[in-house]
Amino acid sequence: MEQPTLLEFFRQANGDQRLQVTSGSHPIIDTAFGKLLDSLMAIDDPRLKDFVDWLRQVIEYNVPEGKRNRLVAVMLAYQSLEKGSMTEEKLEKAALLGWCVELLQAYFLICDDIMDNSLTRRGKTCWYLIEGVQMIAINDAILCETAIYRTLKAFFRNHPNYLDLLELFHEVSFQTSSGQCLDMLSERYGGHYVEERYNAIVLYKTAFYSFSLPIRLGMYLAGIADQSSHKKAEALALRIGHIFQVQDDFLDCYGVPEIIGKVGTDIVDAKCSWLIVKALQIATPDQKKILLENYGKGKPGGPEEAAVKKLYDDLDMAEVFREAEEQAFAGIRDEVTELQTTADSTVLNTDIFKLLASKIYRRDK
Repeated sequence: MEQPTLLEFFRQANGDQRLQVTSGSHPIIDTAFGKLLDSLMAIDDPRLKDFVDWLRQVIEYNVPEGKRNRLVAVMLAYQSLEKGSMTEEKLEKAALLGWCVELLQAYFLICDDIMDNSLTRRGKTCWYLIEGVQMIAINDAILCETAIYRTLKAFFRNHPNYLDLLELFHEVSFQTSSGQCLDMLSERYGGHYVEERYNAIVLYKTAFYSFSLPIRLGMYLAGIADQSSHKKAEALALRIGHIFQVQDDFLDCYGVPEIIGKVGTDIVDAKCSWLIVKALQIATPDQKKILLENYGKGKPGGPEEAAVKKLYDDLDMAEVFREAEEQAFAGIRDEVTELQTTADSTVLNTDIFKLLASKIYRRDK
């Protein structure tokens, strides 16, 4: 019997009739965002009117415009794991929890853009570059994070796993900040373009909050709190998160700015990127010399960046990436298949992992 392709395997989950919300454009998601905004704006003190007006601008500019992948991941996990009937009220609660992840994402991205001197985000001017904002954006980022906990209190304080939800957000915020620190230290001091360092940055900066967090939130919302199930879910989620960041690094250099929504700056910012780590592994001594002499130098579009990109092309890094991407998704398929044959599959519906993988497989943005 012919084996399904990777994409066919990952799409096998799409027939699950319980999955009523599978994209970020569902009306329930927009309704939930409106309720989140109303809740955050419900401050009676008239002395804070200017603050409330500003907070609305901050959230409306920075939170809803992304792909909403993390929000959708929360909803997919919840829908696939909730044992009872799926009501609109339940879906709305899952969407509200998903919006909390998007608030966390906004917090990190505002800070990231300031630290990286980025120009655009999601096809728009970075928030800190908007006239009248500038370094107020630092406080705005903090507002996005603190809004998470106000939202959790407003909508989830009576949930039996409320404390678990709170602790998970706090832990993942710390983990992601740790990864961001590693990333910035690599940029400042250089010389850390090795696989071990790269893997640590990816794990802490991206994988925990982008993949493990949404799935585990969906589990807690569905009443699954045993740590054995959470550990197994996290292990597979982190594997998906790793290849997601590898794709991001590739697209920073090879992606189309109009499609990915930003101008890549990893080369001039001296980022510990998958491309530079892999290129240094396969380059000749002379090629390594050229890479290290030009990496992290100059400005976007400058001769130094062009020299690095030319060497990437000489090393056929696009093909190296494609092979690594296929191997990574094959490994995810094998791990999902193994999980399907264990007793844990009765608690952990593997469809969520298939769906997440199908959404990012060979992505171009």
